[in-house]
Amino acid sequence: MKRIVPIAVLWAAAMVPAFGCERPAAPTSIPDGASASKEDMLAAKKAVDAFKSGMEEYFTCEKSASKISSAQEELVKVADRFNVQVRAFKAKG
Repeated sequence: MKRIVPIAVLWAAAMVPAFGCERPAAPTSIPDGASASKEDMLAAKKAVDAFKSGMEEYFTCEKSASKISSAQEELVKVADRFNVQVRAFKAKG
């Protein structure tokens, strides 16, 4: 019995990083910069920044190169979509 407990503890400790490596969800919507309020754009910026931070954590724990590549592509797409709307917001003056 004394040997079973340490083995179970080691197994559980080894599994924790695997459970902690979850890919964050991208923001569900980015407002139209041409009609959005400043508050809407700031809220979107916070959501995109949180997504970026979550992805950076994900990159440190994910071991699969293909999953990391896919996540990086998604991050770039979200950033590009947001930047288009920021430019539209700034253009409306």
